[in-house]
Amino acid sequence: MKNFIVSDLHGNGNIYYSIINYLENLNSDIDEDITLYINGDLIDRGDYSAEMLLDVKSRIENNNSFNIEYLAGNHELMMYQASLSMKDRKWPRLDSWFLYNGGKKTKDKLEELVSLEEELDVIKFISNLKIYHKFKETLNNKNIVLVHAKCPKEVDDICRLRIKDNNMKTYRYLWSRKEDSFVRTLGNENYFTIVGHTQVFNDLGYKYDKLDNVLNIDGGCAGYAYGVKELDHTPLVELDNKNNKLNILTFNNNNEIIYGNYFNEESISMNNNELDKHRKYLKSNSKVKKLTL
Repeated sequence: MKNFIVSDLHGNGNIYYSIINYLENLNSDIDEDITLYINGDLIDRGDYSAEMLLDVKSRIENNNSFNIEYLAGNHELMMYQASLSMKDRKWPRLDSWFLYNGGKKTKDKLEELVSLEEELDVIKFISNLKIYHKFKETLNNKNIVLVHAKCPKEVDDICRLRIKDNNMKTYRYLWSRKEDSFVRTLGNENYFTIVGHTQVFNDLGYKYDKLDNVLNIDGGCAGYAYGVKELDHTPLVELDNKNNKLNILTFNNNNEIIYGNYFNEESISMNNNELDKHRKYLKSNSKVKKLTL
């Protein structure tokens, strides 16, 4: 079993297509099952939010190629909350998602692509996204926990919290940032935590907080959508339990793998021969394609 993680794609069709293309080609070449974990914020800001959401939903429901596990992010939470009636809505207001957090692109395009009945089915799909995932895989003898923003104090083997629970715990696990006054740490001393949510501005697109024992993998997709073209780096993490490390490939918007690193409390660069083994699954002469359903 090979487990991969990506976070905060924010409607970036180029990066999404490249990662799907890479995993489909890898899947056809190996005997192991592959699962891609999407750690929230698949949607909003980028031009292909609705197309990506529908594509992921279709792949999950039809069990296409490799497996996909889609976890909640604060943008999925906002989309769900925006669909609620005024009396049921808690945080935030509709305009917070629609106008200030890029939800208008998602909503408008979704209305173009599907009927009202199908849109309601998408909302139901979003409402059932779980909040975190605990892996059997470990790093430094600690189980890896994947969550969008903040690791829970208590982590069940199987997460029961869903977006539709719409409670304060859900809010904190999907919205917290280290600079918030009520947040002491994003991690949990009993686990190795992988989060997204807060954009990383270095070239690799990820950052390790040794004190918190937290790896942040929110790359450049949100900034790239706003025209900051130097933020062209999105990490794809592979859990490598056999060797007690993470393998991290960094993708850009030109259908390329630009960096490769091994991570175990520090980043160790892959050599060119190792990188080329990964790059062969992305055809060098293929151009980035627009997403089609």
